[in-house]
Amino acid sequence: MSLARLFRVPAGSVLGGAILLAASVSFAGEEAFVTNQNDNTVAVVDLERMAVDAKLAIPGNPVGIAISRDGSRAYVTSSEGKTLSIIDAAERKVLNVVRLKGGPFGVAVHPSGRPVYVTDWFEHRIWVFSPETGEVTAEVSVGNSPSGISVTGDGSTIVTADRDSDQLSFIDAGALKVKGTAKVGVRPFGVAIDDRTGRAFTANVGSNSVSVVDIASGKLLAEVKTGERPYDVALASGKAFVTNQYEATLTVFDADTYKPLGEIEVAEYPEGIAASADGKFIYVANWFDNKLMKIDAVSGRVAGVVETGNGPRAFGAFIRQKP
Repeated sequence: MSLARLFRVPAGSVLGGAILLAASVSFAGEEAFVTNQNDNTVAVVDLERMAVDAKLAIPGNPVGIAISRDGSRAYVTSSEGKTLSIIDAAERKVLNVVRLKGGPFGVAVHPSGRPVYVTDWFEHRIWVFSPETGEVTAEVSVGNSPSGISVTGDGSTIVTADRDSDQLSFIDAGALKVKGTAKVGVRPFGVAIDDRTGRAFTANVGSNSVSVVDIASGKLLAEVKTGERPYDVALASGKAFVTNQYEATLTVFDADTYKPLGEIEVAEYPEGIAASADGKFIYVANWFDNKLMKIDAVSGRVAGVVETGNGPRAFGAFIRQKP
C-alpha cells in the first residue's frame, strides 16, 4: 500500500467542526509508546521529530497500552504472555511485571493515576490493579470478550467494549458495579470518550460501523458507516477518525452531526489511533507495515512516518505528554 497522501472528501463536504479538545495545552512535547507485538518491544517515539528514541523489551506479544495522565507510568498488556507490565515512563524502565490468568487485552488508567483497569478477554471481566504493588484489588464481570476500555475524564465511569455481546458496559468507578449496558453494532472493539458531550464512540469490526452512545442514559445516538473492519476511534478537531484494518484507510466524520467527511489513505492494517493533546494531529499504528503515521487533523495530510518495530498495534492511550 502506497503512503501517498490522499484525503478523499465527498462533494460539498467541509472539514470544519467544533473543537473537541482544548487548544491551549501547555507541555514540553509529546512522545508515543508503541507496542510492537511481533518483536516483543515497546518503541518510544519523539512525535516532533518522528524518531524512535528508545526500545523496551516487553515479552509475551505486547498489545494494549495506557499512559497515566501525569505521564509518570505506562502500562502494557501482553496477550500471549498473560502479563501487565508497569513502566516508569520517564526513566523508560520496567518496574514490575504482573502475571495473570485469562486474556489481558485492553488497559486504562483512572485520571487520578490509580487504579489501573485491564480487560480479560477470556473470563469476561475487568481486573482492577494497584499501580504501586501490581496487586489485583477487585474484579468486575462485564459482557463477553471485553476488548477496548476507557474512563471518563471525571473518573466516574469506566466503559468497556464487550465484543461478543455486541454491547458497551458502563461501570461505576467508585462502587465497581455495572450500572448499565448499551447495545451497539456487531463486535465492538475500540472505544473513545468525548467528555465534552458525554458520549462514547465504539468501532464495530463485524458491522463496519461506529456506534455513538450517550453514556448517562445508554441511548444509541447514531450508527455511522465506516470502511471494512474498523478497529479503533480517535477524536480531534471536531471529527472522529476510525482505523479500517482491511482497507488501509481512516474513515473521517463530523463528531457532532455524524456527516461523512471522507477517507485518509494510510499504511497497511491500521489499528491503534490517538490524538495529540491539542487536537492538531492524529497518530496511527499500522500493524503490517511496521509504521507509525502522523496525520494533520485539519487537512488530513500525512505529516510524518517512522518505522517503530515489527507489528505495531498501540491499542489504547499511547501518547505521553512530557512534563
